Amino acid sequence: MSIEQSNKRIARKSILIVDDNESMRLLIGSYLEGNYNIIYQNDGLQAILYLKENVLPDLILLDMEMPNINGRVFLRRVKTAGQQLGKIPIIFISSVNSRSLIKSTLRHGAIDYIIKPFDPSELTDKVKTILG
Repeated sequence: MSIEQSNKRIARKSILIVDDNESMRLLIGSYLEGNYNIIYQNDGLQAILYLKENVLPDLILLDMEMPNINGRVFLRRVKTAGQQLGKIPIIFISSVNSRSLIKSTLRHGAIDYIIKPFDPSELTDKVKTILG
């Protein structure tokens, strides 16, 4: 990798994808990796630990149903944490299609909710709108 390529990679915005299904993590990442730095975590607990110890991502894509810490608990922890962490935009990507749950997540700080299965262009358009 050339220095120019390396600098472009460093300058790109980063997205943390949190989903307990490895295939889904990789699929979501494949739609975005050409334009963003992608970080993968397999559950909410691992993602919380990652956020405490690393440079914060510019966006979090989050599954709802996961072991250890589910999406609802993760959202609450992030949004009530320090000011910098609480400002990270979060989009849920979940197969849970409940109108009341979607409204609740938006009310508690998520900026959007995408239902699986989803159209890849819907995801990339929303991410581009948020991150540019």
